Amino acid sequence: MVQQKRPPGPRNLPIIGCFPQMSTNPLQFLTNAAREYGNVVNLGSIGPQQLYLIADPDCVKYVLQENPQNYTKGENFQDIKLVIGEGLVISEGDSWRYQRRLMQPSFHRQQIAAMVDDMTQLTAQMIERWQKIPSGATLDVSEQMLDLTQKILLKTTLSIDGDSNTSELIQAWNTIYKFLSDRLWAVIKLPISFPTPENRQFQQAINTLRTVANRIIQERKQGNHPAHDILSMFMNTQDESGGGLSDQQLHDQIVGLFSAGFETSAATLSWIWYLLSKYPTVERQLQAELVTVLAGRTPTFEDLPHLKYTKMVVQEAMRLYPGAWIYARNNLNDDVIGGYHIPAGSMLLLSPFVTHRLPTFWDNPEGFDPERFTPERSVGRPRYAYFPFGGGQRQCLGDIFALTEIQLIVAMVCQRFRLNLVPEHPVERQPLLTLQTSQGILMTLEPRPEIDNVSQLNTQKSLLTVNSESC
Repeated sequence: MVQQKRPPGPRNLPIIGCFPQMSTNPLQFLTNAAREYGNVVNLGSIGPQQLYLIADPDCVKYVLQENPQNYTKGENFQDIKLVIGEGLVISEGDSWRYQRRLMQPSFHRQQIAAMVDDMTQLTAQMIERWQKIPSGATLDVSEQMLDLTQKILLKTTLSIDGDSNTSELIQAWNTIYKFLSDRLWAVIKLPISFPTPENRQFQQAINTLRTVANRIIQERKQGNHPAHDILSMFMNTQDESGGGLSDQQLHDQIVGLFSAGFETSAATLSWIWYLLSKYPTVERQLQAELVTVLAGRTPTFEDLPHLKYTKMVVQEAMRLYPGAWIYARNNLNDDVIGGYHIPAGSMLLLSPFVTHRLPTFWDNPEGFDPERFTPERSVGRPRYAYFPFGGGQRQCLGDIFALTEIQLIVAMVCQRFRLNLVPEHPVERQPLLTLQTSQGILMTLEPRPEIDNVSQLNTQKSLLTVNSESC
């Protein structure tokens, strides 16, 4: 009988396994585990659940792309399932395939292009508010980016802007996000049906989210608020037999979009401002591209392919600080990954944060170097050495939306301001449902002069060139 090969891993305590290390500093613990033990790491058992870290890009590819039928989101998403129901984010099998097929056209490039005006208008409104802030005053860019991405999502998804629905939805989601984040690393997790004050608030927030979503859907069905947005596209889509999404499916998709559509973008933008402040040479090169390509005007969807360095800045920020920092999967049947036996029913952790820092695939992995995403330096890099949007058949449907939104916001804000990190303010990573900071990111605004003629454009180009050469 051939002995089954088990992956190596750190020593763990009985029953609670690696939970103390995981809950104390999960990012550092998992990164160290991958570097010390290799491609597949045995993290021991937490209760009856066996855990494995899948770090190697080829092993990640196997789980997400080559053998996805053996891997489900399963019990890892029971709490969030109470919020988003059986929508695309959580559904499996035929239900997932049906919904994905119907929803995918709503996220094609031409559909995203039609949303750019909303994105840039709302960003311009934020910039206008910033221009009224006194010089030297501080602001938390984490809060500012969350507010902006919430408004963009509500506008592009539901065509609502500043009405009573907005505040209800945001307040409900903030309660839900805090509850789920606190529960993520809780040692003892009481059933949500247990009537604690926190559980009651959570259930009430879910009811509010459902009520508002159903109200908007019914108003739209009655023709009271005709609009061209994601909800309208969902309502109008049909399969080959003429069928479409049911009211319940519409509800689940809208709640799912709201719960997954702005937190990660807001987190990415916050980390971008932090990194640009820490790396002034990168910031100057980004500014030089914006001056050359845009010359002070508002970017359009057609400009994005020409903002190559801007995109690389976004990609590199998402390498270092991926909003979705970890994914979990359960395997239905026994499997072999990277030469190691993985018994059925195990929980597999796939962490972009960890894989994006493996020295085998990334020189100076902790450094901020956007040019590592040039075509020349990307040659030979495995596909899943970088997977901020997941991968395979379940890759995030909103990846183009998110990249478009983030690029536009970075370009518009950098044209008007330089954001400077407040020196004494600590910036510490906090891995919640998304990769946040524990105390926000406090920054001051340094206004840039607006470009209004060719002479000013050439002068600014010259200054940026001199400044870059002097570094």
